[in-house]
This record gives sequence, structure tokens and C-alpha cells, in this order.
Amino acid sequence: MTKVENSRRVVVIDDHAIVREAVSGTIAMQAGYELAGSAEDGESAIVLLQEQQPDIAVVDFALPDMTGLEVIERVREAGSHTRFLLLTGSHMDERERAALAAVADGFMHKEAGRDSLLAAIDAVAEAPPHRTPKRQPDADEEEGGVLKAGSLTVRERDVLREIARGHSVDTIADNLAVRVSTVRKHRENIMAKLGLNSTAQLVRAAMQIGQY
Repeated sequence: MTKVENSRRVVVIDDHAIVREAVSGTIAMQAGYELAGSAEDGESAIVLLQEQQPDIAVVDFALPDMTGLEVIERVREAGSHTRFLLLTGSHMDERERAALAAVADGFMHKEAGRDSLLAAIDAVAEAPPHRTPKRQPDADEEEGGVLKAGSLTVRERDVLREIARGHSVDTIADNLAVRVSTVRKHRENIMAKLGLNSTAQLVRAAMQIGQY
């Protein structure tokens, strides 16, 4: 891509093409910013970020292979000075917001409009460099499912989305073309990985990681 003099270089990372293209288009048309590339999953994002070293990255929280937080942590560990605006698909409580703020430079809800997006990007661009150390939970504190979502496989995310939509085990098995026993096993694995013990908690976890 052609370098624009004195512009802030931005990359967009989101697995939903319509969101990725909309955000990319907004940035490309904004004076003072240059679109430096886009990616649709975590591993591709890490490669792009290391190659481009952009000023800002707009990153979806829920990517197919890892969370946006993991992307941020991995490139920071490699010495990146990119600033990160994290997009979320859910409204979070204060503890969850604090956990995101401990890693990302800023975050906003996907339902926000164009003006809010640009304001958030400007705020991240002008904010002091992020120096907060990686959050370590207290020994007696259980991290929320939103922070553990990166441990789920793609198929477990599929099952979690179906559960969140209120589908029965039989319906999920039909929709995913797998056995009922397989769905039950995935459900057990999801609950174990996220530290959950009820369907209500599963639905909340699905909302938190944008699986609707």
C-alpha cells in the first residue's frame, strides 16, 4: 500500500468480512489515517502486525483461533509498540472492563457508529503508551469466561453459539452434523475450560465473546 506522509497507519482485524470491510473503508477515507492492511484470524493478524508495525490496530475480541487479547499480548511480547483498540460484541461489567483495560489501549462496542469508532481511534492514537503490566488474577479470583475464550476450539465455539441460541442438544447435533454424544462432550469441555456450571452461564459466556 502507498505510504501517506505523516499519516497514522492502521490495520483492521475481524473475522466477519462485512465488519472488517466497513471499518477498513471508514479508516481509508479518514484524513490523517492510512489503512495498512487487514486480517481475519489471530495468526494472520500477528504476522501482519509484525510485518507492518502499524501505529494502531483495531482488533475484534472474538477471533476464530484466539482472542484479541491474546493477539495483543503476543505482539507486545515481541516488542511491538502498536496501540490497540479492541472491539467487543457484548456489554461487560466493571471487572471485565478493567480486565480489558489492563491489556488494550481502548475498547468499544461493535454496535457503536462511525463517529464513535473514529473518536475511539483518535483517543487511542493520542493516549499515552500502554504500560500497564499484564493482569494477573488474585489467587482466590476466578477469571470470567470472556478472558478464557481463547482456549475454545472452533467446534466448541460453534456449539457455544448454538447453546446461546436456545437450541437443544438434538438440534445442535443436526445443525452441526455430529452425534448427540459429541455435542454433550463439547458442552462438557466448554464448561470445564470456562469454569462454568450452568446453561445460564453458558449463554452469558456466549454473549461475552460475541458468538451470537
